[in-house]
Amino acid sequence: MRVSVPKSWRVAAALLLAACGGGGDGGGTTNPPPTATLDNVTVSPTTLSLSAGSTQNITPSASSASGAAVAGVSFSYSSSNTAVASVSQTGQVLGISAGTSTITVTGTLGSVSKSATTAVTVTGALPNAVTVVSGTAANTFTPPNVALARGGTVTWTFGDLVHNVDFQGTSGAPAGIGNTTNASVGRTFNTPGNFGYVCTLHSGMSGNVLVP
Repeated sequence: MRVSVPKSWRVAAALLLAACGGGGDGGGTTNPPPTATLDNVTVSPTTLSLSAGSTQNITPSASSASGAAVAGVSFSYSSSNTAVASVSQTGQVLGISAGTSTITVTGTLGSVSKSATTAVTVTGALPNAVTVVSGTAANTFTPPNVALARGGTVTWTFGDLVHNVDFQGTSGAPAGIGNTTNASVGRTFNTPGNFGYVCTLHSGMSGNVLVP
């Protein structure tokens, strides 16, 4: 025998199911996972010994309170004694003169910043001659940053790929080097200063010569 259910009951039941999320498979709002926060920055190595004129990279890392790696952190670098050691914004440390310096690496995520340091000791004197390899396998100068004594010479070696050296009109810089392949070309630096240069054929291919 069919039992007739009053319409008002059916409406009430439908409203109850809707209020409860339909009684289905876990409907409702799902909270997103918590965002990782920056709690710690470390750098490797923590101590560094360099001879004047040589370079070495330092590598930072960022983690949360649980020790998990944190992505999206931007890093900046500074030297406490730029007469002894400089550092690029990619973490390459350059020895300039005998002494000590502290490199500080600061990681920033949103409004939170954390720092770590590397203690640098530099020995010896700057060289009078430096060689830079000009993009034999890629569009890079290697090493990109060099330092040498006043009156010293930088020699750029060129392979099969065509490159040039353009000092972009920097005062005191020597003459640039035109498009060159399979040759070595030297330039003498008699004036102190920072002499940035580029290869005008390849965007982003750049270097710097420091003469204290």
